Amino acid sequence: MSPKRQSSPITTRACQFCRVRKIRCDNLKPTCGSCQRHDRPCVYVVDPPRQRPSRALINAAHRQRRAAESVLVALKMADPSARAALLDAIQVKDGALLQLPPTATLPSASASSSASSSASASASASASAHDEEYDPTTFLSRDECGTVGIFGPSSALHARSPAGLADGGPAAAEPDRYQLIAEAALQRQREPDLRRLASIGGIPAELALHLLDLHWNRQHHTFLVTYRPAFMRDLVTGGPYCSDFLLSAVFACSSKFSERLEVREDPRRPESAGKQFFDRCDRLLAEQALLTHSSIPTIAGLLMLGSTFNARGQVSKGWLYTGFALRMVYDLGLHLDCREVAASPEDIEVRRRVFWAAFICDKLQSLYFGRPFTIQLRDAHVSRDFRDTFEENELWAPYVDPQKPDRYARPQAPTRIHSVTVFQQLCALSKIMTRIIDRFYMAGAPAPQPQPQPRPHLDRIDRRLAAWYRKLPADLQFEPWADDGRGPPRIVAPNAIILLTTYHALTILLHRPFVGSGPLRVEGPPADSWERCLTAARNITSLALAYRAAYSLRRANYMLSYAVYVACTIHARNPAIRESTRRHEASSPLTVCLRCLDELAIPNCGVSAPAQIIRRLMEANGMSVPTGMSLPGATAGGVSLTVPGCDPATQDPFQVDINLDFQTFPGLDFSPGRLEHDSQLSGFQDFNHQDLDLLFGFMNEPDASIFNGGVPYGP
Repeated sequence: MSPKRQSSPITTRACQFCRVRKIRCDNLKPTCGSCQRHDRPCVYVVDPPRQRPSRALINAAHRQRRAAESVLVALKMADPSARAALLDAIQVKDGALLQLPPTATLPSASASSSASSSASASASASASAHDEEYDPTTFLSRDECGTVGIFGPSSALHARSPAGLADGGPAAAEPDRYQLIAEAALQRQREPDLRRLASIGGIPAELALHLLDLHWNRQHHTFLVTYRPAFMRDLVTGGPYCSDFLLSAVFACSSKFSERLEVREDPRRPESAGKQFFDRCDRLLAEQALLTHSSIPTIAGLLMLGSTFNARGQVSKGWLYTGFALRMVYDLGLHLDCREVAASPEDIEVRRRVFWAAFICDKLQSLYFGRPFTIQLRDAHVSRDFRDTFEENELWAPYVDPQKPDRYARPQAPTRIHSVTVFQQLCALSKIMTRIIDRFYMAGAPAPQPQPQPRPHLDRIDRRLAAWYRKLPADLQFEPWADDGRGPPRIVAPNAIILLTTYHALTILLHRPFVGSGPLRVEGPPADSWERCLTAARNITSLALAYRAAYSLRRANYMLSYAVYVACTIHARNPAIRESTRRHEASSPLTVCLRCLDELAIPNCGVSAPAQIIRRLMEANGMSVPTGMSLPGATAGGVSLTVPGCDPATQDPFQVDINLDFQTFPGLDFSPGRLEHDSQLSGFQDFNHQDLDLLFGFMNEPDASIFNGGVPYGP
């Protein structure tokens, strides 16, 4: 073996003179050859090794630069008085800058623009804000072939490039924005060419386009999980953003809105709509092993199917499909928002939309099932600055099938959909929803009385909710209860109404544990919490009626069902409303909300379970319960069932065979023991104590903790 190499002392490469003149030095000691020839003193200087800047120093420099840019922009856009105030806030001493004014105090750069432009700009500015300490390149690495990998912070592999953020600043984003909008417009012009095809996805082109039109009109604008320009282009070209599985999922999920016989397994049974497409999705998952490798079309399809299964009452299947999608989000690094793994502006746009759609679905399912969410707030650093705003100001009207017009459609003038803004606001609201669930409805939530720990969290989150509502763009502000009736009623898009009902439901979810015998009630509970719950419940009722008057609830989103259900739980505890219900007043808010639930159960049969819960609650409190309708064929196990429903004027005309529905979607259990003796429902006999709130986890399986709202409060 060779002797161990001894470390040599650090030497300079040249003497001081040769280094300055940049000439070759032979490094002879004590005098080099050049200095000997010219009879000069030869001096060697040993410098310490240059220290490389740490990541903390780099991040601090980036923060300082962004702060300086923000101040410069604010000074440029401010009026003279505001500019003087900003200059006074800049602290300078001995010619050195000490402190810049906080970014939060800077005036909006778009203050002089129109109302809608200002709202959109401010939403984009707040949406694109990243946590100062967040650096996505920490979670990336490259192998010897240059392939980018996603790793956790404990991994020994790290990124080799510090520049990986997808956002390059407002100036860099503008060309990308124009490019995406132009491509979206061009692709929309090409869509009619699809009608020349004989078939799409294995079914006649006319039927496929009918289902696609339903998807873009009804489901798309809630989550934006399918990016329309890329999806429709790759539908023809076979590109990466459309697959047979995603296309089948779109067909399956939009079938419940169609009245065509071709989409039904049994033409006589509307509840069998989409069965062939659901089966095809299951078959493709198995045949193509889609769950063994991650892709964006698979994530989008699983999210859509998971939400649809929930709406149909298939709790376990919806939960599992969404769980697979959320794992794939992390596997593909969608939570990083990093240019390293996105090749083009379109890739960045798609990844952002899919991530936030997954984030929203994750939080909604946590509400529905009373189970922990997957994506934590610390991972939600993806920008909400969606650059393709082509759909923002599109005129929207309910889809009407040219072959089979919807008899319940309300003729309305087109209204602007504001798709991107509503989605951005829903993303922000979902972050507040996460805090509510995490602070008050999960294991480890603040302990019950007499400890007063929950109050600071209540006040802090309540301020966040109030600020969110106060900063809503003017186009999304809609309060039908404040209408004076002097002019025609204002019509807003359905996705905006669903956004507002979700906000009011979260207000109830935040305050309900602190009032009455709520599990987080403290000594000296908030004086206005119960009044806040009552007001929010009334507002949800008013918004639901406005939705029904404008569009009919037979084609409504499942999110509206949860808000109406939450309002029902508050109405049932309001003494004035309970008394009006006992007097059989048809205008009682509780009766109105229950009828809305019955109508919402027509496209989303899973809503029948919460409607049944409210009926049991009313029975336990001695209130008159609106009777359901025994529909022909509504039997289970040979026992005739009364399906909760509305009066004949609003009842769906189709005959519902619950046995067939159970066979088509096995997650639905309408057996007599389930309806009459389920432990989840039997507890309502004690509802006179008004201490059982099924707000969080109301769709979960029967569980001992469900009578505390599905929440294991305290340690």
